[in-house]
Amino acid sequence: MVLVGQMHKVIDYKKINISDEEFNYYNHLVELFSDKDKNIKGSIYFKDLFEVDEDGFIVLIKTEKSVPWAILFFTQQLMISQRLRFIDNFRKQESK
Repeated sequence: MVLVGQMHKVIDYKKINISDEEFNYYNHLVELFSDKDKNIKGSIYFKDLFEVDEDGFIVLIKTEKSVPWAILFFTQQLMISQRLRFIDNFRKQESK
């Protein structure tokens, strides 16, 4: 179910349901955890960190490698926010 007014962006080659504000914070985290001296991009920490469904909702967070706490907490909060937006939109549609 695609929700009206929801944004989809690509993170780690996956279409993800994310607001502009959340995507800006994702970019901030990527910049924060990038190390130009070691040639490390912060986006590497998001690689294989989560799985999404066909609507771009995170359905699984998997930490098979060391991930900074800030990135892990952001991903968990994004998953929760997606569900809350879905419930809110569903409730609004049902009340019409």
